[in-house]
Amino acid sequence: MSPVEERIAAIWREILGPDLAPGAAIGVEDDFFALGGTSMQAMALVQRLREEFGVPVGLSVVVEDATLGGLGAAVTTAGGVARS
Repeated sequence: MSPVEERIAAIWREILGPDLAPGAAIGVEDDFFALGGTSMQAMALVQRLREEFGVPVGLSVVVEDATLGGLGAAVTTAGGVARS
């Protein structure tokens, strides 16, 4: 898992909170919506991605490919890097 994907997984854990099993492993093929994410949480995810990585990720990116790997690729392609 890349550093960007690791940071996105941490953001998923924050947003999904109690909807996600404690200590649940999130892999690159996991889907935000399949893990219990709602459309409102997806909007929060978009905002967090923009804040964390400083890239213009839109809701359409999440809807098109809500996998961790897909979002990591979208953030990386847009020029985002994980903060240390």
